[in-house]
Amino acid sequence: MGRHVIRLDAGAEAEEEALRVADQTYDKAMNATMDVANSELERAEALRVATVARAEALRAATVARADALRRISSDHIDAVRAAEAERTAVLKRSEARYQDALVTAEESATKAVEHAYEAEMAAAQAAHEEALRAAETAAVSAIARAATIRQAAIARAEAIRNANKARAETVRDATRLYETALDGAARSRAEELREATREQDEALYRATVDYETALRAAQGAPPSFERVDATAEAMGPAQEDEGLPSGNGQQESIPPEGKATPS
Repeated sequence: MGRHVIRLDAGAEAEEEALRVADQTYDKAMNATMDVANSELERAEALRVATVARAEALRAATVARADALRRISSDHIDAVRAAEAERTAVLKRSEARYQDALVTAEESATKAVEHAYEAEMAAAQAAHEEALRAAETAAVSAIARAATIRQAAIARAEAIRNANKARAETVRDATRLYETALDGAARSRAEELREATREQDEALYRATVDYETALRAAQGAPPSFERVDATAEAMGPAQEDEGLPSGNGQQESIPPEGKATPS
């Protein structure tokens, strides 16, 4: 009869064993859940660091590009101002030389006219004196006086004609010299204006070419994303192996190296 006795505490021990096994299973499940949560937190932190680094790189590239554009614009404006100042200075110098040449030509013409007038007055005075001397000599006799007066009048008319002819030639020569000097001054001024305009156009063209070259160089230089791309490349394979969703329920895609595009 002793072999068929059933212990009353056997059910309690089985219940305790079941509870212990359930507790162990629960602990294992909680540990696995905590491991997954910690892994997800680490992944989210890595993504946050990569995003912050990428944003900093984009901001630095944008600031550098803005500084380059501002510097290029300032250099272009300075070059244009320098060209305008040089053109103004050339125009002023040309105008001053033109005025000097014009004054010189006018002075030369005035002196020529004065010399012609003095020569005419001297010739007239000489003719008048010659006529007086002829008249005094002709006083000896009426016939001789008449003949002498006639010869004196003829000589005076000839002297006046010669004096007028000499004056006309002198005035013509002076006028020709004045017109030649004036034409030379005008040609010199036109040449200097053309040279100044050409130099200004060349300076403006060079400044424009430098500005466009620097602008294309500034726009064509991509920002540096080495640190962001390295972090994204390190996180990419782990994300594909785990297949875990991100914190907002969507799969985050980090562009591979060389494919990052600034926004």
